[in-house]
Amino acid sequence: MINYPPTKRRVKVEIRLTMEEAKRVHILEDFRKGYLKAKEAADMLGITREHIYWLKKKIEDRGIEGLIHGNRGKPSPRRIEEETEEMIKVFYQEQYQGFNISHFTEKLNENEGIKIGREKVRQFLLESGLYKRRNHPAHRVWRDPMPKEGMMLQYDTSDHDFLEGRGPRLYLIGGIDDATNQVPFASFFLSDGTIENMIVLKEIFERKGLPLSIYLDRDSKFLTTRRGGLHVKLKDGVYETKTQIARALEEELGIRMIYANSPQAKGRIERLWGTFQDRLVSELRYEKIDEMEPANDYLLSVYLPSHNKKFAKEPKLKESAWKKIPDGTKLENILCIKDKRKVKGDSTISYKGKWYKILPTKTRYGFAKAEIETQEHLDGTLHIFHKGEELPVEPIEKRERVDDNFVEEQISEKEILYQISQMV
Repeated sequence: MINYPPTKRRVKVEIRLTMEEAKRVHILEDFRKGYLKAKEAADMLGITREHIYWLKKKIEDRGIEGLIHGNRGKPSPRRIEEETEEMIKVFYQEQYQGFNISHFTEKLNENEGIKIGREKVRQFLLESGLYKRRNHPAHRVWRDPMPKEGMMLQYDTSDHDFLEGRGPRLYLIGGIDDATNQVPFASFFLSDGTIENMIVLKEIFERKGLPLSIYLDRDSKFLTTRRGGLHVKLKDGVYETKTQIARALEEELGIRMIYANSPQAKGRIERLWGTFQDRLVSELRYEKIDEMEPANDYLLSVYLPSHNKKFAKEPKLKESAWKKIPDGTKLENILCIKDKRKVKGDSTISYKGKWYKILPTKTRYGFAKAEIETQEHLDGTLHIFHKGEELPVEPIEKRERVDDNFVEEQISEKEILYQISQMV
């Protein structure tokens, strides 16, 4: 039994002390009774004189209980921390395998209710041997970002095994605004061709408008160079011809195309693809996605909004440089595959192994030998134009072999009779 000092209320309390606590009580009692000086008691306990007087006051105020640690009888914070660390180990090795530290920490906070900082997670995983330091090469940015959004769109394709063998190999096509790091649109495809790129560009233009310039690589979809030949234009010693995409962007939409000399020159979008190949791959694995359509649904509805919220930044100037699509402009008639053809004598043309018959219009009965423009739209449909007017056509099974010159004369005669009948 231990009695409180006479200045306080006497209450009998049964307290079990550790050996260290009993030693403290003995030394402090000797100090209180004057058997030990403050410095002697402090030296014996390995504390300062100020601390000795503070302990003496606690005993006088609360008795021996004042010396017992407040966590006595409570679960150890360290034990709770160890349990949390074990949970983090399991999460990192199973559900979030392959996630980088920042991405993993975000998921712990958002999905698992474990509020913890990135650096603490990194240190813990390093100490446990589950994570090794990565030595990243220094990345140099030689050019400042554009001051306004819409001044430059960096555009590229990422060829990567995004589904990690669970499904088909996919190509991720998209762009990033040079000023804000915002990704206006991106999409997975099974191939990386002209049509696929036109689909992405059309979606970006419809969502944001027309950028002043597009920064891209020298892929054959964007730039064709040849040495020699009669059907190309000579420029700086190299013969060049416009690709379908270059024709659509530069000639018809007035967007300047800037070609990078190396992948390193497209720094922002190369870093973007690195982030996607890390974070997006991990999230597709976590969601158990193994097909292209679900991957696109997740990309557009979940990943891209989250990515832009986290990584996009404000431009130096608030004024936007995105241009509104001019009224009356039909992107489907620009972002398409165009070609020039000459109509056969019986008003038919062939396109990709199929035959089409051009039907009469209100102003013209036949189009034998006429120069027309074919447009293959992004939905796969064929449209035929003559001097800006779309002509009615119908597919035919097979064209009979005929003398084009003879048919042309017969059609010309019929056309004259048709014109006369319209005048009457």
